[in-house]
Amino acid sequence: MNWTRLWPDRIGTRISIILVLALIVEFVGSEFVYRYSEESAAARANVERLADQLGVADRLLSELPAGDRAAAARRLWSGPFSVSWVRQTGLAGAAPTPETEKLREALTGEDAPFEGRRIQFAVLPGDVLSGALSLRDGSWIEFRGKGYLERPSPVLNHIGLTLLIVSAVTLVALVLMRMLHRPLRETIKVIEALDLEKPVLIDSRGTRELQHVARAINAMQQRLLDLVNDRVQALAAVSHDLRTPIARLRLRAASVGDPDLRAAIGHDLDEMEAFMTTVLDYLRDDGSEPPCLADVASLLQTIVDDARDLGGDAVYEGPPRLEAVTRPVKLGRVVTNLVQNALHHAGQARVSLAQAEDGIRIAVEDDGPGIPPHQIDEVFRPFHRLESSRNRNTGGAGLGLSIVKRSVDRLGGTISLENRAEGGLRAEVVLPLSRL
Repeated sequence: MNWTRLWPDRIGTRISIILVLALIVEFVGSEFVYRYSEESAAARANVERLADQLGVADRLLSELPAGDRAAAARRLWSGPFSVSWVRQTGLAGAAPTPETEKLREALTGEDAPFEGRRIQFAVLPGDVLSGALSLRDGSWIEFRGKGYLERPSPVLNHIGLTLLIVSAVTLVALVLMRMLHRPLRETIKVIEALDLEKPVLIDSRGTRELQHVARAINAMQQRLLDLVNDRVQALAAVSHDLRTPIARLRLRAASVGDPDLRAAIGHDLDEMEAFMTTVLDYLRDDGSEPPCLADVASLLQTIVDDARDLGGDAVYEGPPRLEAVTRPVKLGRVVTNLVQNALHHAGQARVSLAQAEDGIRIAVEDDGPGIPPHQIDEVFRPFHRLESSRNRNTGGAGLGLSIVKRSVDRLGGTISLENRAEGGLRAEVVLPLSRL
């Protein structure tokens, strides 16, 4: 039988059931504690009653002649509590128990009714108490009755029982609250993992309110995804379509007679084309690239060699071979953008590779002017451009480091920028081996 079907689908009803169950546990436990306390109080009252009865018997029998004591005892005490007079008691050798010792202390201890008097006890079957109290002339009063023994709790004392009840109520509440919150926690995990490129649908289970929330979030994901895709496709189409007029303008610029004007037009067209290329790189999606085993060292050496073939001052430092499971196209774009950024702003780039305990470390350093400390975090924002320090030329769209940051995030790594103490900038990419 599927017991979850009996669990109501409204959060208010579930909370009400949890409170009712907790109150039931608390009530039952309180009743148990009350009964235990009541029994303990009754046992103490019985001890006081025993002291009163023995006191009456002591006073009456002590005043009577020895020959009349036995008959008086039989005549006056023949009910549930029986008393007899003897010259010598047979309970002298009875073994004491914790209950009888506690009773002895209550009757003959300091400031007790029979302080300093001798008293003997024996426990008979059925919790019947048998005892003997010495009189001042050496004779004894023997008595027998039931209900005078104070038995300790079979489990715990009053405080222990209270703690046990509190623990039981807490445990019941925690178990039920866990059942109540499980769908909510799963919903939160899905929300934290939202990806605008690949929506993660939330399983609409749990209370009716959580089902409504799950359906609303799923619909919101789809709307956001459609909105982002529309904007990306529109911008990508504009960037792509501008290539045709740029090509026509380049052909027409070739017919301009003035060399200086022709060169200026060509420079502007180069900037426009570079801008369009950067935008297309930023919008390009490599999410479908599957991870594969690649030689990261060879990949970095190839990037450095390509930069040197184009006249750049680039060097590689690291092992000749380092294999890892990664997305080589995306990783290559990351390192290429960092190298081009260093060459553009500093004129040289030093690429280093190392394997550490936390994964693979790739660093690109230069000797350029660096970045103002207050703008280090800002340079990762799309279309953010520095107008000083590292921006010698005004060209560029401000997307290079944004592309790097997004690609590194999708590789499961981290990227950090810091100004070197001796001058220049250091960009470090850390790719955990477990995430590659």
